[in-house]
Amino acid sequence: MNAVFQWSPLLPLPAIALLAAAAVIVFALAAWKRTPDFYGRGILFIVLGFLLLNPVIINEVRQPLPNKLVIVTDESPSENIAQRNDTAEKILAYIKNALKTMPDVEPVVIRAGQDAVSLKNQNTSLFAALREGLTGIPSGQVAGTVLITDGQVHDVPEDVKPWEKLAPFHVILTGKKDEFDRKVTVVEAPKYGLLSQNVTIKVKVDDIGRSTGTPIALDVRQDGKSLSRSTVAAGEVQEYTFKLDHPGQNVFEFSAPAEKGELTEINNTAAVIVNGVRDRLRVLLVSGRPHIGERAWRDLLKSDPSIDLVHFTILRSPTSFDNTPSKELSLIAFPVEELFEKKIREFDLIIFDKYAQYGLLQQQYFINIASYVKEGGAFLMAMGSDHPEQSIFETALGDVLPIEPKAPEQSILSGSYLPQLTDLGKTHPVTGDLQGNAKPWGAWLSQVDVNQTKGQVLMTGAGGRPLLVLDKAGDGRVAVLTSDNIWLWSKGVDGGGPYTELLRHVAHWLMKEPELEEDFIKAEARGDVITVSERNLTPDPKAVTLTHPDGKAETIPLLTQEKGWVSAKVIADQNGIYRFSNGSKTAFAIIGTSLSAEFSDVHTTAEKLQPLVDKTKGAVIWYSETPRFSLTKIKAGSGHFGGKDWLGLKDNSAYRVTNVESAPLIPNWLSLIVIFGGLLAVWKRESGKKGANFPESV
Repeated sequence: MNAVFQWSPLLPLPAIALLAAAAVIVFALAAWKRTPDFYGRGILFIVLGFLLLNPVIINEVRQPLPNKLVIVTDESPSENIAQRNDTAEKILAYIKNALKTMPDVEPVVIRAGQDAVSLKNQNTSLFAALREGLTGIPSGQVAGTVLITDGQVHDVPEDVKPWEKLAPFHVILTGKKDEFDRKVTVVEAPKYGLLSQNVTIKVKVDDIGRSTGTPIALDVRQDGKSLSRSTVAAGEVQEYTFKLDHPGQNVFEFSAPAEKGELTEINNTAAVIVNGVRDRLRVLLVSGRPHIGERAWRDLLKSDPSIDLVHFTILRSPTSFDNTPSKELSLIAFPVEELFEKKIREFDLIIFDKYAQYGLLQQQYFINIASYVKEGGAFLMAMGSDHPEQSIFETALGDVLPIEPKAPEQSILSGSYLPQLTDLGKTHPVTGDLQGNAKPWGAWLSQVDVNQTKGQVLMTGAGGRPLLVLDKAGDGRVAVLTSDNIWLWSKGVDGGGPYTELLRHVAHWLMKEPELEEDFIKAEARGDVITVSERNLTPDPKAVTLTHPDGKAETIPLLTQEKGWVSAKVIADQNGIYRFSNGSKTAFAIIGTSLSAEFSDVHTTAEKLQPLVDKTKGAVIWYSETPRFSLTKIKAGSGHFGGKDWLGLKDNSAYRVTNVESAPLIPNWLSLIVIFGGLLAVWKRESGKKGANFPESV
């Protein structure tokens, strides 16, 4: 019970103020006139004013509230190492048992590390869990916060002020000071690298808990194949140089052997993916004669800064009749030997645009072009729809082309038509994304009528005849466009069409861009969930072979279909590299320590939480050294709240007001007695004075 003095006026304060002012005036006049007993009147006025203000005593009935000790237990994946989770449960049970002797202190247990981010091995967020777990608990009852953890906390606040209401902060460490762990870290690695050129990856092996310089064997693998085994010094950064052999994902693994006594083996391997990309693409464009569509080809190829274009336009054939002496011509001779004999394999792509055999190329050069394609080169032919290239099909190059023209008198088709995608073209990576909107494409006006002999038809033209045909020849690629009208799209005639995207996709497919492959497969990892996807070009259900980091293989059916893809999700239960193969292509996903803050460092430490503990006057206890620490209540505002073997709990003396009672300082009956007694005394005093002045009777 607590008493508080308050005023409860019987009249409104303005009325009391007016009465007081009148009393002061009367008192002043009486003093000025030297009226007898004016002091008595003044005292009476003061007493009356005091009674009108009505002083009362307020009594609060208070119920003491218990102090709340907040206990945060770290249950992140790193706590499963070296039985730290069992140690944490022992510490929690010990604290709860100690609090049984303190009936005015209640434990509030918050288990952190079971959120989705922590379970995916990304980090340990104790303070995020602490913020969410304290909803509804008055900060005035918090006696302190105890963190039971290995000290590897990734969201320690830099600004302590917002957390002072939960102070003091104490830390009880679940690990030991002499822990040993070996860790492999990729210190530096490029995300992309140029094909057939070297990339440098820096790696470091740490023996945490041991002196640096210890020799350690390190195994190096590229795309699953062993490259080397070398001896490195612990704590020193080592550089490795590799050559990227293929575009797309190049996976490099670095593994150190496990050693007896280390905390865990899951961080003994680090992996990194370097995506191989081409540097400069060398393209040879040969235009058989000047025409309006030639500019569309040139503008497209020159607009790409990664392309080095070599362009020749044949302005006069050897059979052309011209009386002008050769030495007076400004034209240069077509360097057929230089291009198709000496430097043909320096080009990534060769394009014949409306080229007709004028006797410029001997049969040997066509043999060289065909060999270039079969050995991995790329060839694109855009046929002239006003003069079909019949003679080319009679050379060695005709053997690698997927079409053959009809008789000359029947091969030219004239008349407006709309290019259309075939059923395969609607899902093929080269053309599947071209019809992204409902707007119809512009019409073309002519086409060469051909017969498809092999390959895949992605687009059709007049009368459903082949317009775009792709094929694989040996290790290389071939594409044929049976019309030269694509320039109509570039000029926007009838609304135009996606000529830039079409030609660029065709060129990149010819040069084996991984993402444009029909059997392209990809794997994306988010936490411990891997999504594997493959292009769906056939109606048959697909499946891929999954190889786990431990070598176990299983078949994963791809059943989810969406926008030309089939996919499946896999829950990763190991750390390492997961390989997905569809028989011809392979995709990789990395799970675990190299991408995880949770396992980047697993040794027990007090360094991360020590600043918070010091600023809130708490304590750090290594449970392995001090398993019998004590809990002590300390008055709020004390200088320190902990030591190496004890934890101080702040005594808040919190309470809840259950009732409020009020009573007048002077009872009403006593006030009446004082008022009437004072008035009677004044009346009697005045009556006595008046009687003394009456004359005596005669």
